[in-house]
This record gives sequence, structure tokens and C-alpha cells, in this order.
Amino acid sequence: MEEDKSVTLQSTVENPVVSLAKRFSLKTLSWIGVYLLGYFGFSIAWVVVLSVLRDQCKKEKRKKLAAAREAVLANEQAMIEGRLGLEDLPSWVFFPDKERAEWVNNILKQLWPFANGYVRHTLFHDVEPVVDSALKAYKLSPFRFDREKVLLGQIPPRITGIKVYDENTSRREIIMDLDIVFASDLEVAFRVRGIPASISNFALRGMARIVLKPLINQIPLIGGVQVYFLKAPEIDYTLGGAAGPLEIPGLSRIVERIIIEQVKSFMVLPNKLTMPLVDSIPKKVLKCPDSAGVLRVHLIRATDLVDKDGFGSGKSDPYVTMSVGAYTHTTPTKMDTCNPSWDLAYDFPIEVVHGQELVMEIYDKDDRKDDEFLGRAKFQTDIVAEKSLIEDHWLDLVDTESGKVQVTLSWLPVSMDISNLKK
Repeated sequence: MEEDKSVTLQSTVENPVVSLAKRFSLKTLSWIGVYLLGYFGFSIAWVVVLSVLRDQCKKEKRKKLAAAREAVLANEQAMIEGRLGLEDLPSWVFFPDKERAEWVNNILKQLWPFANGYVRHTLFHDVEPVVDSALKAYKLSPFRFDREKVLLGQIPPRITGIKVYDENTSRREIIMDLDIVFASDLEVAFRVRGIPASISNFALRGMARIVLKPLINQIPLIGGVQVYFLKAPEIDYTLGGAAGPLEIPGLSRIVERIIIEQVKSFMVLPNKLTMPLVDSIPKKVLKCPDSAGVLRVHLIRATDLVDKDGFGSGKSDPYVTMSVGAYTHTTPTKMDTCNPSWDLAYDFPIEVVHGQELVMEIYDKDDRKDDEFLGRAKFQTDIVAEKSLIEDHWLDLVDTESGKVQVTLSWLPVSMDISNLKK
């Protein structure tokens, strides 16, 4: 019995030699970085500036997460009286068609302790093999969750507003939108090629849609439930473990890309989380999309993009990613230009017209490091559906210094006429 205790104690205490080796490795990497900066003629002042900016960014991130957690844990009256930021107030404060949801939050608070088992089972049996397969493309396999260090945390998601639609809906369905804020204290540990890493301070904000369909004339009166996001929710997190201090090149961007892809493939339109409530309803009624039409995007060109190749060369290597929900298209890269021309058309099947949007993001291709962001533009799908055709329209890029993109947007409604396929 004493031997077992000794073994357990030794396994939980890190070997001092290993600890010393880790600290020595980190110091060595730091000095090598400083040496390289001097070797290539960069001033050490840049190291100080970048360190200050990085610390300031981390402080702002921690401040926002703390405010979001306070919003989640407080009741709505305390939230408003506590003078939280506008982005942390419940949506019903700003939108009169949104209703309060305190009763839903009380239910979630009681259910949350029992959700940990379901989430662990989903991560280990469904998510792990998919992520491992995705990482093989980056030569970062194998990927494994740490079975002993996957904790959902004690802070549940919070519903800040509910809207139930009573117009422009089918008589056989009930549609409601839920504004969700999830400022989690979860801790998920994993290993990538044997390197320990973790995700913590996970935060999510978005609008989820719940559809109860079809309505039936027998108990429970509802045939099934659909849950999905009309567009990808905002996601933030902290990447820790050895991957944090060592800053493995590109790992943070790869992890971010995989997390977003998994969320999209799970429950961003056209993907849905479905739950049939009666056996008589075919699964295709809940799973298969009901297309409302097709959004055709003709990407013409972009102008006045930011120069990312540096030194006033006036050149970048831009490409565009366009997405509606989980549908994504990526254009070819145009080399050495800040005024690229594509003249390409892409189609996006649209199931829900109102609430979805076309998102175009332009990046500068870089083989030596992460691709750099050049700007973003958005356009609501319902506007295109209403007008049918919007020709040669210029969209200003946001979250950047300059740039705009020219597109022609057209709406192709669902039709049984085969001749329409030639259009």
C-alpha cells in the first residue's frame, strides 16, 4: 500500500531534471531569437515593443472574458445596474422583438452539471478521430485528448434574448432565435505529436435557431427539433500547454481553423443538430435541406488593397475566401498586385433567406508564415433575394486601412423548369 502511494506521489511531481531542461530550452530559444534579430540588423527595441503590445492584448482579452463571465453569472437586473459594456448587455435591452430568457437560464444552470458526460463522449468518440484526420494534412498527427483533463467547467451558456417568429413561417413549424453567450471556464487538454497543449478561456457568442417541426396531432405534438447557427459564431480561446510558450510555428492558426471547421460541420447551416421525437417522422424531414434558392456571386476585382509584401513595393498576393454559413469557396491567388482581377462566379445554395449573409475575406498568401488579413466585406442574402440582381456593386473592406471589392450578386429561385439550368 505504501509503495502505491509512493508511485502515485512521484507520478504527480515533475522530475526536476525535466523541469530544468524545459526552462533551459525556453531560455535558449529566447536568446537565439534575440541573436537572429541582431544578426539581420533589427533593433532590440522591436522586441520590447512587441512584448508590450502582446501583454496589452492579453490584458484586454482577460478583461473582456472576465466581463463576459460576470454577465453570465449575474442576473439581468445586476447586469444592467453593474454598468457592464454594451456588448455584454442582454439583446432584449436593444431589440424590442427579443424577449427575456431568465427561466431558460435557470434550467440550463441545473442541467449543466449533467452535460459533462455527454460532451466528453462526443469529444472522445466523434471529434477526436475527425481532428486527427484533419491534422494529418499538416503532418501533426497523432492527436489525442487527455482523458483525465477534459473538464466542461461550472459556467453554463447564457441566453440573452429569445425571438419567436409568428409571421412568414409555415403553419407546421415553430421557429425561434436564441442569442447565446458562453464565457466558459472549461479546460481541454490534448497532445499533438506527443506535445502537450490545452485550450482554456473558451468564449462563444452567436445566434442559434431552434425549429420545432413538423407539428403533429399526437403527443408530444412536435415531430422533431432542429438546432443550428445561421452563420458561424464568434469564437475565442487561449492556447496553452507547451504549445503556448514554445509558440510552435503556425499551430495557433491551425487549431483555430480546425475549431471553426468542426463547429461549422456540426451545426452551421446547412449542417444541423437534429433530434426526432416520434418514430413516424422520417429522418430526411429533419436532416435534408429545403432550398429556397441559390445566391450567385460574380467576383470581378478588388482595388487599393494594403501592401503586405513591404517596403512600399505596392504588391501583395491576394486571394478571397467567400462563405455563406458552412459553404465556402476560395479563389486562386493573384501574385504581386494590390489591384487583382478574378472574373469568377460561385454559387451558394440558400436554405434560410433571412438572417444569413455573404462574407468575403481577402488574405495575402505567404508561404513562409501565416497568410495576412487584407480586409472583410459582408452582404445580406435577403437583400439579394428581394432585388434579384445587383450589378457591379462596390463593397468597402472593413478592419483594414484601405481596399474595396467589386461584385455582381444575383438570386436564382427554386424552379421546376429545367430550362432555368442554362441560365
